[in-house]
Order: sequence, then C-alpha cells, then structure tokens
Amino acid sequence: MDWTTPISTLIGAIVGVGSTLLGEAVRAKRDRGHQLHQLRRELYARYLEALTNTDSELQLLAIRQQAPVDEGDVRAAWRSHSLLSLNYEITLVAPTPVADAADTAYRSLRAMRNVIATTEVTIGNSGTPENNAPGAAEWQRVHRTYIDALAALRSAMRADIGPAHQPT
Repeated sequence: MDWTTPISTLIGAIVGVGSTLLGEAVRAKRDRGHQLHQLRRELYARYLEALTNTDSELQLLAIRQQAPVDEGDVRAAWRSHSLLSLNYEITLVAPTPVADAADTAYRSLRAMRNVIATTEVTIGNSGTPENNAPGAAEWQRVHRTYIDALAALRSAMRADIGPAHQPT
C-alpha cells in the first residue's frame, strides 16, 4: 500500500488548518487592540469632559455666591459628573502614566473644590479672584496646579492613544 498520498493529504490538512488558526489569532489580537484603543479614547474624552464641566460648575458657584460657597451646592456640583467613577475606570484600563496623571488632575480639582467651599475668596466673571481679595493667593495656587495637572493629563493621554485613528 502506498502511504504517500494519505500522508501528503494529512500534512496538507494540518498546514491548512494551522495557517487558518494562526490567521484568526492574529486578526483577533488586532481587533482586541483596536477595541482597547477605542475604549481608551472614549473614556479619556469622557473624563476630560467631566473634569472640565465640574471645574466650570465650581467656578460658576464661586462667581454667583459669596465664598465660601454652601457645602451642599459644592457637593452637588462635584458629584454631578461622576468624576470618581471615571477616575476608577481609567485606573483599570489606562497605562500607569495616564492613570497617575488622571489621579493628579482629580486631586488638584478636589483641592480647588475645597478652597471654594472653605476659603473666603471673591471670584470675578473671568474666573479669577479679584485683586487683593482674601484667599486670592490660595485660589491662584490651586487653580494653577489644576491647570498644570490637566495639561499633563492631556499630554499623557495623547502619548497613549497617539494621533487620531485613521481608518485602514
């Protein structure tokens, strides 16, 4: 009996199935990478939006009310954009540099919130304290820290996700 034909057929089948499985594994890995990239982009955008909206609400409270602002109003503004849960999500899916920068931005915005809630400072319509107003130096310090942390966060996010994804 000639075994050449069945062995050749078996080897051909193994090579065919193996190459198909290898191709599928490569494609699945690429798809998972693309999905993770999309997840991060969307999460980063939501987190930056939440930080910015919370900052705006806090400053609006400080403009509209005599500081220190009512604690209930400050807490409502703080909780309205789910900052903490978004910060936790970033900790789960982002690389360490982004997670650290996100936490720094969160903490610096929280410090700004605390100043608005506990310090007598008069914020003008431009979002900055009136000259020589009580608490102006503290406000300038925490606000500058937040702005710097936000810039560092955006930079870390850009480094992670790269330029805008272009369809292939």
